[in-house]
Amino acid sequence: MSYEDGPVDALSALADGEVIDLSQTLEEGMPVVPTHARYSHTLYESYERGDVACHYRLTLGEHTGTHIDAPLHFIAEGDAHCDIASIELEKLIGRAATIDVADIERNTTVPVERIKQWEAEHGDLREGDRVLFRFNWDRHWAPGSAGTQYMADWPGLSGEAAEYLTDTGVALVGCDTAAIDVAHDESFPAHYELLGNETYIVENLTALDALPPFSLLITLPLKIEDGSGSPIRAVAIVD
Repeated sequence: MSYEDGPVDALSALADGEVIDLSQTLEEGMPVVPTHARYSHTLYESYERGDVACHYRLTLGEHTGTHIDAPLHFIAEGDAHCDIASIELEKLIGRAATIDVADIERNTTVPVERIKQWEAEHGDLREGDRVLFRFNWDRHWAPGSAGTQYMADWPGLSGEAAEYLTDTGVALVGCDTAAIDVAHDESFPAHYELLGNETYIVENLTALDALPPFSLLITLPLKIEDGSGSPIRAVAIVD
């Protein structure tokens, strides 16, 4: 079984491969975009209180933790695939290419040339692929004040690189930063280019260093009506 050779049977991959968790743990005090809802985990029933079951109330935003952006997140008008409940699930399961750009400096962007260099070494990206960028920014992820750096000065994808990916026809682009656009760029060129072409975005990934150049990626969202995004459990299966 080789992910480089194209589509693989998911059941065979699960049987023969190693499953890598690419998701950040949801916990109070975790890094969040300042304008987004903060995560909380409130106990409602407990054995200690004499209840017959245990359960918690969750308070979180659609873009909390490791999550996926639907086109609705930045595109005001679109077709039936605009919100997260209408997302094309087949785009969220399949071959993923992981591009290591850990040497990209903070507050700078990945140029098109880096993607082409990767292709020259590992093979061309194909229509329908998922592309993950490892900035190694998840090393800054931590709850509370220890995670302050995670939400500041992160690197991102240039608008030109995003256009190159949509021209290729990739299905999804992911990163281990707070956003696919570089920090402080409020024109959001990568978001508009990707989501405007129904190329979904996954942010706040982790453990991308455990992935080879190609793997099988699964990134399934909650089915939220009129949702602009959703937390996910992202996993990769490596050969």
